[in-house]
Amino acid sequence: MKIEKSSQDLENEVIYGGLCIHCGSCNAFCPHMDFNKETGLAYVVDECAETVGLCYNACPRSFLPISEIEQKMFGQTRVDLGVGVYKDIIQVKSKNKDNILYNLVLAAFESGVTKHFVLSKPQEKKLGAAFPVVVDNAKDSKQFIPDNPNKNGGPLITGIGQAYLDKKRDIGIVANPCHLQGLAKILTSDFNTGAERTSLKIAFACSSGGMSGCKYCTDYTGEFSDISYSPWGSPSKDEAFLIIRTDIGQKVVDHAIKEKLIEITSKEPDLSDMKKFLNRKRKKNFLNLLGRDLITAKYLKLNVDEFRDILE
Repeated sequence: MKIEKSSQDLENEVIYGGLCIHCGSCNAFCPHMDFNKETGLAYVVDECAETVGLCYNACPRSFLPISEIEQKMFGQTRVDLGVGVYKDIIQVKSKNKDNILYNLVLAAFESGVTKHFVLSKPQEKKLGAAFPVVVDNAKDSKQFIPDNPNKNGGPLITGIGQAYLDKKRDIGIVANPCHLQGLAKILTSDFNTGAERTSLKIAFACSSGGMSGCKYCTDYTGEFSDISYSPWGSPSKDEAFLIIRTDIGQKVVDHAIKEKLIEITSKEPDLSDMKKFLNRKRKKNFLNLLGRDLITAKYLKLNVDEFRDILE
């Protein structure tokens, strides 16, 4: 799906509308957009003559046809309306002194799934202003592995664009759900961007960040990832849930288990606490989207079943 709107429409509807979540999707491949180097907020560099703007069509807050994206990415739509499309959900812990998320990145390098990774470098005093860094090996990645999704907020998708300009391939990324919504829109669009060089998407399940646009988010698990990493709802601080959504995600997890980087502590974990948490957040933010009059849902497109599930 392409919408005949461009950077001026994005500015009016999303940026001035308070919906921007600083993900970097609009300016990752578009020369007419950039982001504030202190806050991460997107802005228009110059007027664009394109009637069908890449920036507008890449933004996850301009419009988000969830079922259409799922069909293109996974070949199916979700059965679990809260968690999204997945192959398996397991509970794991680290088998060494390193954390689970780093061990997944290490497994991605070792298995050959990735040769580079886009990670975040948080700014010391500004929440939601983590800027992308591109690393070429697991050792260099260790210092940039986020320990909290709030420290991972910022225009990370611009790192995919930078890696493409540097002629890199097989690019992985550890990102928040909002980042991966934008990347999914780019990957499933007809635009020729180079984003297809992304070979692995790891989501850090988000607890709802501190930016104004976060109050409109309805994805907490990273529904457009290959693997979602979620410490939320796990029985101990040393464990987490891995939501495996694709074959490539399964390959990375299998390698991590085989090489004793992580171990499965439950093959059928109790997800009740995680679902209670995400459903509470989703309902709150859906009310923000719908408004008091329950007429408009801003950028989000839902089918009837999804809508009914939220209001129950």
